[in-house]
Amino acid sequence: MKRMKAALLFLSLGAGAGMGCATTYDPYYYDTVYYDPYYGAYDAAWAYTWVDPVYGYWYYAIGNVQAMATVDPNTAASQLAANAATAFTPAGCVTATATGATVNYAFNNCTAPVSLTQISGNVELVLSDNQGQLAATATSNQLTINGEPYNLSLQIAGQPPDGDTRKVTVTSNSFSPNRFDSRTSQSTVTWTGGSGCITVDSTTQATKGGLNSTSTVSGYQRCDHQCPTAGMVQVDTTEGTFTTTFDGTNTARVTAPNDEIKTFNIDC
Repeated sequence: MKRMKAALLFLSLGAGAGMGCATTYDPYYYDTVYYDPYYGAYDAAWAYTWVDPVYGYWYYAIGNVQAMATVDPNTAASQLAANAATAFTPAGCVTATATGATVNYAFNNCTAPVSLTQISGNVELVLSDNQGQLAATATSNQLTINGEPYNLSLQIAGQPPDGDTRKVTVTSNSFSPNRFDSRTSQSTVTWTGGSGCITVDSTTQATKGGLNSTSTVSGYQRCDHQCPTAGMVQVDTTEGTFTTTFDGTNTARVTAPNDEIKTFNIDC
């Protein structure tokens, strides 16, 4: 069978004599609970890496229309290109070139804040000024993250600060084709400037073969390359609802509609 439907599932509660047959679920449903917040953390990490260094450039003059009107995405792109050697490690792993409002990155096994590791390949980032608000789009070419091919396609929209809190909305079609056939996500990402910690709330639709799911991530919190310390994921499918919560450990326990549990190790 194409997805080897029962290959990753466990001994059922009804395996004993006289207890009947237990429900089994396609591994895709369990995987979605694990991978969707993981890819959501990637979306948030890219947003943090690109927005945090230039956030004050857009928003320091909130309330001063004349100053906001002078925002120059070309200058911001130059700032990000210059900042690449600090944002991505180890030294020399990235080449970043700004041309107008576009930054082109060539990665060779880089690490970036929050959750991004083993980044290789090419990414194009285009900045723009949307009536004084920060906007950015990013796409990739032959990109791999953490050892897997990755299709990066996202749009970032900045919002004015609330004290030290930075806030963006992210529309993403990013995913690894090893895991999903498609993924469309809308998320809100918040952080304290310079903290290396993000909070994500999102809704995602994803597909694999003839299967589909809707994921809701609530209060997902993660700091620089540490395990997620809080948050809940609920994945709704035609087979029922699959859930997990995060508690700072490197283990995610996914609960199926029939209360079966599958355990994943979080790479953190």
